[in-house]
Amino acid sequence: MNNYVELGTLGIISIFAVKEFFSYLKSRKMTNSINGQKEVLEELKLLNSNHLHSIENAINSGNDRIIDAINNGNQKVIELLGRIDGKLSR
Repeated sequence: MNNYVELGTLGIISIFAVKEFFSYLKSRKMTNSINGQKEVLEELKLLNSNHLHSIENAINSGNDRIIDAINNGNQKVIELLGRIDGKLSR
């Protein structure tokens, strides 16, 4: 009779040990999955940041070219107005 009680106790302990082992594996897998997702999110943030900087640089260089074009246009208008003024004052 003692043999059966000990065997039953050992079986119950074994069942709980296996259950806990699988719970541990599941939680470990979840932790690795979460860490993997964090790494992917960090990589996406870095990519977005790089893309935003390249877009910002392109906009700034475009703005500089527009400003140069406006200034050159204004200088040409001033030159033409000077020529017109010179012809009118003769």
